[in-house]
Order: sequence, then structure tokens, then C-alpha cells
Amino acid sequence: MKNNKLTVLVSIAGTAFSYAQTLTPRELFFAAPEIKRKAASAPARPVTGTKAVPAPIEQARRQAPAANPPIIPAAYVSDTPPLGLRYSLLLSRNNETYREVEASTTFRSGDRLKINVEANDEAYLYVIARGSSGLWKVLFPVSEVASGDNLIQPFRRYEVPNGGRFYFDDQAGEEKLFVLLTRKAEPNFEDLIYSIHAPAPLTPVTNKPAAKPAKTIQVAGLIRPIDDALVGKIRSELVARDLVFEKVQDTPPAPSQPKETAVYVVNKNAGPDGKVIVDLKLEHK
Repeated sequence: MKNNKLTVLVSIAGTAFSYAQTLTPRELFFAAPEIKRKAASAPARPVTGTKAVPAPIEQARRQAPAANPPIIPAAYVSDTPPLGLRYSLLLSRNNETYREVEASTTFRSGDRLKINVEANDEAYLYVIARGSSGLWKVLFPVSEVASGDNLIQPFRRYEVPNGGRFYFDDQAGEEKLFVLLTRKAEPNFEDLIYSIHAPAPLTPVTNKPAAKPAKTIQVAGLIRPIDDALVGKIRSELVARDLVFEKVQDTPPAPSQPKETAVYVVNKNAGPDGKVIVDLKLEHK
């Protein structure tokens, strides 16, 4: 896939990254390792106040299409790597081989569906689905993947549901998926999904930092259901303007290679607490 060969030039002016390079969300997604490497090697700089966003970036924002754009220009304006998520829907119809399709596809009874998720940095992943009861159930993490650990590795594809698929029955309607990628574990979800054992308190003799709390994924039947209010609370914590989207439909370089149909979602201003949220609505007729 040509994305992996993408080269993005990220320049440093003194100890600060240049504002001149404007990147699309997909470019930001693949630029993260280089940004992280340069940030780690750059000397610390004093905080001198808020830096104004340059006029060219503001102009690019104003010129971006307002309605369902295929690409929204995004400027990298921080020395903290952007947090990005790539997702694609895989459809099997009439027992055919799974292929990537757009989320806007109208699905039919009998269709089988999976979602592929990939992050550009180490982060915690949660995927939940809204059932007909109005409650959400957890699709990821699952005990079959890394013994239930939801700290996922960068540039590795994760298939949800693991080893299974969604199945559209004869009842038409709208299926909802909520995907959260976050650099810090989301406590509201952690408390529902895991049994967390606190570490022993510090002792005055060693004064060593306490060990990270051990967590074990609970049996599916013990995971408490998640309601709309909790999902809405988590969604509201992320400022929408921090997220940029790019829908990709590439022509394959050779007839034997599959076409990429995916969406890149990037939080371009993500810091240590950075999050990426995706709401997916799948129409079933």
C-alpha cells in the first residue's frame, strides 16, 4: 500500500517545529513516528506564551469545504505527535471474500461485517456497539487479544470482533458503533470492563513508585452495560475542532491489489491526554 511509503518532511526552526508544513489527516497519521523522533531529540524550550496560529493555516481552514469533504487540510502545530486512527469496514455478502466498503453502504439482511482498526501510536482502544435495548456492549477489549489488554501497538491492524463478525438479521434499522482511542486509559470504561487491583502503598524505606495496578478483563457476563449518558459524557470531553478526517479511496497500483477504502481520523492537537472518537452509524435495510 503506497501509504507506508509516504515521506513527510517535518522541519525544525530552532527548537520548534515549523508551521509551514500543512498535512492531510493521512499524512499526519503516518508522520507521527518522525514527529515523535524529532521531538525526543530536540532540546527543551522555555514556555513563552500561546503562539498565534499563522494566517496561512487559518486561510486553509476557511477554505475547507463545509459539507462531507473528502479531505480536510490539517496543520501540525505542536511538538507532541498527533494521535490518529485508521478504520475500515469489511463486508462479506453472499459468502464472498471480505472487502473494504464505505460506512455509507446500505447493508442487507445476511451481510457479515467486521471493522479493522489501526492506530499511529501506542494507545488504549475501546469499541462498543449499541444494541436494540439501547444499551452498549463491549466488542473490544476481548480476552482473546493480548489476554484482554487494550493497550494497542502502533501500525498494527486489529480486527473487531476478533475471530467473529457482525451479522445483519431480518430486522431493518440502524446499528451504532462507538470507537475510542486514548493515550490514557478511560476510567469510566476501565471500571466497567476490568477488575482492577490497586498496588501496595509506598513504604517510607524504599520510597519507590507504586507498581501499575494490575487489571484483569472480567467475564463478559460480569461487564456492566454502558448507557447513552456515559457515552455522551465521554464524547463531550473532546473538542470537535481538534479532529480532522480524510476518506481515502485509492486506485490500486496493480489489478491484483485491493483498493483502499478507509477513513483516517486524527487529533492534530493531541497531548498526553489525547483522544480520538469515532461514531459509526450503519444503515440496514
